[in-house]
Amino acid sequence: MKDMDNENFEQQELFEQKKYISDLVEENTNKKKSSLNIIFGSSILTSIIVLSFLYTYGIFDEEEIVLPEPITITETIKEREVVMPRIDSTEIVSIAELATKTVVQVQVGQRDENDDFFAVGGGSGVVIKKNGLILTNHHVIADADIVRVIFEDGRMYEAEIIGSDKLTDVGLIKIEKVELSPIVIGNSARIFVGDLAVAIGHPLTLGAEPTVTTGIVSALNRRLDVGNDAMNSAVTLFGLIQTDAPITRGSSGGALLNKNGELIGITTAIATADVGAEGLGFAIPINLALNIVEDLLDDGKVLHAFLGILGAQYFEVAEDGARIFSGVYIEELYGPTNDMYAIGKAGALPGDIIKKVNGKKVKTLDQLITILRSMRAEDPISIEILRNGNSVVLEFQLDLRPSDI
Repeated sequence: MKDMDNENFEQQELFEQKKYISDLVEENTNKKKSSLNIIFGSSILTSIIVLSFLYTYGIFDEEEIVLPEPITITETIKEREVVMPRIDSTEIVSIAELATKTVVQVQVGQRDENDDFFAVGGGSGVVIKKNGLILTNHHVIADADIVRVIFEDGRMYEAEIIGSDKLTDVGLIKIEKVELSPIVIGNSARIFVGDLAVAIGHPLTLGAEPTVTTGIVSALNRRLDVGNDAMNSAVTLFGLIQTDAPITRGSSGGALLNKNGELIGITTAIATADVGAEGLGFAIPINLALNIVEDLLDDGKVLHAFLGILGAQYFEVAEDGARIFSGVYIEELYGPTNDMYAIGKAGALPGDIIKKVNGKKVKTLDQLITILRSMRAEDPISIEILRNGNSVVLEFQLDLRPSDI
């Protein structure tokens, strides 16, 4: 009986023990929940207090963004501090690659007793036709016995002289070689002062490959006295293109090109002074040169026009006293053996003033001569003159320039 009581006690105790643990777990869980609630509530309360504090002191006020006042920086740049390239070198490379194949070295010489050629002078030339026609200067080939040309790749040919003209310094030669690549021809009437100018020639006979120099068109319609009386080579050239692209001895007869690589002139001379070259080069306008070529091919000579006057520069006086170039004064009707020519036969008189040629105003004597150099004998011409304050228009044909003038 006692054992049964002990067993019942142990079971009851065990039962009561289990019940006590369960209660503990529940109590602990409740305590944990209560603690979490307390902590969570405290956190919320603390956050509210902190936020209130921050709000009170304006922490959450939107900060005004203050933009700085614009600052204007003024910088003075002196002209010498700005270095700008005069030209785009890539343009010149493209021009040179094509044009150098058409610009040749011209050698003038003789043969010795062994029939060997030796050069005594020369210059440059430009291929203008695929059949072998080459433009050069009159003074390069004048009185030459033998002429030969050398291309940039070293090919060498003997050339035939087709003809030349002293008054314009244009010469024409030809080689027996077909299917050449001629240079692209431009229009010298459409160039302006300041345009890019590229000169290609053979200065100082430095080698088969030509020299390329660059500059600008410095001036138009220049006149230049070249040659000398002692050698009967003196002549005045009119209507020339002036350039600062370096040109030197040996470049005569070379090419003057525009920015498109088109031929606008044939280089002819440089201006010199006692101290040396002045950096001024001159070229014959291609339009004039091609007119000469046409005459040489058609007639073997150039039929230069002749007006038949001795002229002088005429000036008018402005209200402020300035003298203004205003035409050409006819001092004398002129011709060999006192014959009357062209304008004299048309009715002009000494004292008349030439004001227009073919409807275009003429202000200077050089301008009149330039126009006449581009015309030929028997070409029709219209000249407006001023006589005693009245305008008179004379229409006639130009005469052939006498050989002794």
